[in-house]
Amino acid sequence: MAKIKENWLSILLAVVVILSMIFSALLWTNSLGYEWIANNDSEKGASQQTALQSVGDIYLPTQVILTNSDESQKLLYGQKKNLVLTLRKEMQKWQLAGFRRVARNDSSAYLNYLRNDDSIMLSYPDAMATGIFNQTFSKSIDTQKMSHINHIVIPLKGRDVVYLLDDDDFTVYRLNITQNANRSKIKKLVQNSGQRIDVDHKIVDNQPTVTYPHAIKLPIFAYQLSTQDIDNLTQNLLRSTNSSAFTVKKKGNDTTYMDGASKRLDYHRDTHTVSFNNYLGKDSTYQGTSLYRHLYKRLTATGTTLDWMRFDSVNEKKQTIVFRSYVEGFPIFNEHGYGAVKLQANADGVERGQLSLFGLGVPLPIKESRVKLPPSSVVYNELRQAGKDKDVTGLRIGYRWDDQNTDSKVVKLEPTYYVYYHGKWVDYQTLIDDK
Repeated sequence: MAKIKENWLSILLAVVVILSMIFSALLWTNSLGYEWIANNDSEKGASQQTALQSVGDIYLPTQVILTNSDESQKLLYGQKKNLVLTLRKEMQKWQLAGFRRVARNDSSAYLNYLRNDDSIMLSYPDAMATGIFNQTFSKSIDTQKMSHINHIVIPLKGRDVVYLLDDDDFTVYRLNITQNANRSKIKKLVQNSGQRIDVDHKIVDNQPTVTYPHAIKLPIFAYQLSTQDIDNLTQNLLRSTNSSAFTVKKKGNDTTYMDGASKRLDYHRDTHTVSFNNYLGKDSTYQGTSLYRHLYKRLTATGTTLDWMRFDSVNEKKQTIVFRSYVEGFPIFNEHGYGAVKLQANADGVERGQLSLFGLGVPLPIKESRVKLPPSSVVYNELRQAGKDKDVTGLRIGYRWDDQNTDSKVVKLEPTYYVYYHGKWVDYQTLIDDK
C-alpha cells in the first residue's frame, strides 16, 4: 500500500512538473505574442496617423456650431470622438443634386443663413478651394460656379438640403441631398457632443465674425514638446543625399545652409526657427485648388509633425498658406511661430517657407483651473479705449504658446483673444497694455 502511495506521489509530482513547464511555455509564447501584437499595433497606429494627414485631413473644417430653433448658437468642442471627422464620414455618403444659388451680395440674407435655425454648421478658418472640398467630402461641386467655400450649413429639419457659403461676396448655394441624408444620425451625434459655448454670428466691417456674448471659461492644455532635428529638416528641405555637399556658414546664433546656388536654409538657434528659399528661376503662379495641393505637398516634404496641424489662412494673391496647430478646434499662436508653418509658392521665381523645430507631441494631464475670458464686446470696448480698434480687422479665440524653455519638455497652452492687427494675429492684451 505504501509502495502504491509512493508511486502515486511520484506520478502527481511528474504531472505538476509537466504542467508547470506547459504553463511556462504558454506564458512565454503569449508574452512574445503580446509584444509582437503591441509592436505591430504601435506601428499600425503610427502608419494610420501618417496616412490620416491627407489633403482632406489637413484641409478639414475646424469649427462646429449648432444653431437652435430660437437661432441661439453654440460652439461645440471637447467631444470624445472628433465630430468633424464623424460628420465628414456621413457627408461622404450623400448624393447631391440641384446646385442652385439662393443669395449673393446681400449681407442680411447671408447672416440669416449663418444663423439658420435648427442646423449644424462646419466652418473653415479661411476660404477653402471648392476642389479641395470636393476631395475631402467625395463631391463634385462645380468649381466654375463656386470657387471657394467658408461654411457648410446642414439643416436638421425640413427638406434634405445643404447650404454652401462663401464669405467673399456673401454667396449661398443650395443642394438637395437625394440619398443617405442620415439627418437623424447627425442630430444624435450633435446632441451627444461634449462642451458648448454661447456664440453669435455678426457682420463686422463687412466680414462674418463669430462673437462671444457672455464670459466663458476654457481649459488650459499641456502637451509633450516635440522637437525636429535640424539635420533632418535640412535634408528634407534642401533635398540633398549628402550633408557634406552643403555649404555651411555660422554667424552668432544663425547658421546658413546652402545647396549650390538654388537652395538656402537659415537656422536661428536662439528662437529655434527656420526660414528657407528655393530659387527656381522662373515664375509659376498657382490658381485655386492647385495652390492648396502644391503647398500641401511642400508641407509634407518638411517632415514636420502634422498630428495637430490644420489649414489656417490663405492669400492667393501672395501665393501663401499658413498651416497651424489646433487644439479642440482653437488655433495656437506663438510669437516665433511655434506649431505653425508658413509657405509661399513660386510667385516671383522663389519658393519660401518659415517654420519652427518645435511642435506638439502627446497630450499630458494638467490640473490647473480654467481661464475666464470676457465677452467679445468687452474686448472691442477695451481696444477702442486703447485707440487700437480702427486697425483691428478680425477677432478669434486662440491658445497662447509662450516662449518655450529648451530645458522644459512640456508645452503649456492658455486661452485668450487674438485680434488681426497690422497683418498678423496678436494677443489683444498686448495691444491694450501698449497704450
